[in-house]
Amino acid sequence: MSREENGAGAKTALRLDPRLVRVAAMVRPGGRLADVGTDHGYLICRLAADGVITGGLALDVNEKPLARAAKTIAAAGLAGRIECRLSDGLSAVGEREADEIVIAGMGGDVIAGILSRCRWQTLNEKHFVLQPMTRAPFLRKWLWENGFSIEDERAAKAGGHLYTVMSASYDGMNRRCSAFEQYAGGLPGDPSEEAGEYLRWTAGGLLKKAGGICAKKPAEAQAVRQLAERLLQAARRF
Repeated sequence: MSREENGAGAKTALRLDPRLVRVAAMVRPGGRLADVGTDHGYLICRLAADGVITGGLALDVNEKPLARAAKTIAAAGLAGRIECRLSDGLSAVGEREADEIVIAGMGGDVIAGILSRCRWQTLNEKHFVLQPMTRAPFLRKWLWENGFSIEDERAAKAGGHLYTVMSASYDGMNRRCSAFEQYAGGLPGDPSEEAGEYLRWTAGGLLKKAGGICAKKPAEAQAVRQLAERLLQAARRF
């Protein structure tokens, strides 16, 4: 097999689903990546194979995902550029070892916890790509209230599930977050059909919540319904 054929085969094996494609698209080129919760290592390998990043660290808190990632890295011929490292969040990553940080595939509260435990002194030099599987409103609120700016947010759909991906950086400015901002984030500015679908899905969850509390907490239920209607209005332009 020629080198070109082998390279093409490796890239085919690293094909990303629409969720990870959206994550990959937000990674800035030219830096080193810390891929927190790397699992099979497909994302970091694909970015390295495509020349988007120079290299980086595949991180996980458990040994088994790291073993899977190591196999992916070796098969892609990237062992010299990507290191597997056991790490609880970013705890085992030196401040100068990564420019881009991806934290994907976990709950928004877990992502917030990882960021809150990071003790790097130059956070403002880093770029974060965050993809919460649950509790996205919690994560948005935490970011705004703890000195992070959400610069861009896009929706994705994979395997019948809806996801949101955030591009964020630290500027030290603590912001107030309205209920609408907490639940909509930057998705009203995303022109994709997936964004409209995500907003409608979020509104549906709020309406279900309102129905469950209306008997005991009618005022709160009304506020939740009004929030859901604002989300539906934002989604109608899609």
